[in-house]
Amino acid sequence: MQDPDPRTVQRARSGDLRAFEELVRAYQGEVYRFVWHVTRDRTLAEDVTQDTFLRAFRFIRSFRGEQRFGSWLFAIARNCAMDALRTHRVHPTDEEPTARAAPDASARIELQTALAAVSTEHREAFLLVEVFGLSYQEASDVLDVAVGTVKSRMFRARQALCAAIAGDEEAIT
Repeated sequence: MQDPDPRTVQRARSGDLRAFEELVRAYQGEVYRFVWHVTRDRTLAEDVTQDTFLRAFRFIRSFRGEQRFGSWLFAIARNCAMDALRTHRVHPTDEEPTARAAPDASARIELQTALAAVSTEHREAFLLVEVFGLSYQEASDVLDVAVGTVKSRMFRARQALCAAIAGDEEAIT
């Protein structure tokens, strides 16, 4: 995941709506995919994505550039997703997000099934680092945990994914 041009962020911070629209277009798909993996509900993920950008718009002036813009936005998305899950008491489904699906349908289904078997905290760490390309430090900022915790969750996520793909249900956490 690439960070946007700092000038675009600065223009958005100054109230330029077109600049903020550029940021929304650049990140909307990735934010949706992330929150879908957290909520496992298409409609809720759409609502959470919208809430994420509304909150980001409201607080863009507080973004100081001390962390990557993407990390800041994913932290907002995660918080919105957690709020929505608490409010709606959603039960995860197996529906699949449509954005940027893997070209091989059987591999995509196998990965979706394996990811569904991984605990939420391990899945979040795995998605942020392996799918969205955040560093361990950035993932720790998003998840509000220590870097060592992210490393531990990544290790366990990889173990659980390998076990799920191999069909070893007892090893999945």
